[in-house]
Amino acid sequence: MKSAIILISLLLVFAVFIEARDKDIDKEAYETEKTGYCPRYEKWHECGNGCEPSCTNPSPPSRKKCKLPCIKYSCRCKKNYFRDNQGTGRCVRIEKCKKW
Repeated sequence: MKSAIILISLLLVFAVFIEARDKDIDKEAYETEKTGYCPRYEKWHECGNGCEPSCTNPSPPSRKKCKLPCIKYSCRCKKNYFRDNQGTGRCVRIEKCKKW
């Protein structure tokens, strides 16, 4: 019984160590990538809004009301730009959205 408790304790310590290590790696990747990774008119986010404004949905729910999960470590359109989800996939002004 005592050896089982020791084993469980060691596994718990190991799990906590792995979680802390992975968190540092993610944070390091975020700091490295955010400076020059995103295309024009986009901004790097640690946790980007899953309800990003797009050409087909220019007024999505706010971050608080969005039912979609955040998108970790991603480029999202800057303010007043919309994802061209019917064409290039880039961020454009609303007047540049393709009309179908």
